Amino acid sequence: MKKLLLVSKEASFIVDTQQKQFSCQYGVLDLTKARAGKMLKSSTGHAFMVVEPTIIDLLRKCRRMPQVVTPKDAAQIAAVTGLRSGWKCLDAGGGSGFLALFIASLVKPGTVTTYEKNKQFAENIVRNVRFCGLDNVVVRNKDARRFTEKNLDLITLDMIGAEKLVKKCHKALEPGGWLCVYSPHIEQQVSVRQAMANTFVQQRTIECTVRDWKIDDHGYTRPAYGKLAHTGFLSFGRKA
Repeated sequence: MKKLLLVSKEASFIVDTQQKQFSCQYGVLDLTKARAGKMLKSSTGHAFMVVEPTIIDLLRKCRRMPQVVTPKDAAQIAAVTGLRSGWKCLDAGGGSGFLALFIASLVKPGTVTTYEKNKQFAENIVRNVRFCGLDNVVVRNKDARRFTEKNLDLITLDMIGAEKLVKKCHKALEPGGWLCVYSPHIEQQVSVRQAMANTFVQQRTIECTVRDWKIDDHGYTRPAYGKLAHTGFLSFGRKA
């Protein structure tokens, strides 16, 4: 089911193209004429621009259960590895599915298989996959330690004990393939780097920090308060 994004100064909403009307606090909108690039006015006079949603727009509306890998960290995975269309990827543990969905949107028609052993979380990933309209994500409600996929271009691990999977990941990767481990704790990254020491090249561990700035009506600027700085560390290694 195709989705469109309604954008205004006050808010944004994701709507299905099969809907005839959409009601919100800004009034009722007639969706029968909704087309990307068109302006719609609600019953109360609020104007909304209709646009095609990006994966980031869709992820903002997805249901979160466990903590997610944020877009700033997911983007670093793409930047370091050179993630591209056609790649075969594995993601574990899936959590809310945000990283798997982000990667899937970039590698399509390539695939992402995501492992999540918690049944509730896995079911939520399936819902989020459907919401985003992606057909190249496979969700497995299994322990990631038992994955069987081979000839992979990228493996991402966001799980306790990731360092114990490094050897298995090396075997499952294509030559030149990447392993990326996400963790909020540097101690786990030290263990991962030790496990990768003799088998992976181009190793690095990074932290991505983004700071928003506030520009007020009087022209004064300052860092915005209350923003989350640290989310996690990322360790990378490439199979030579």
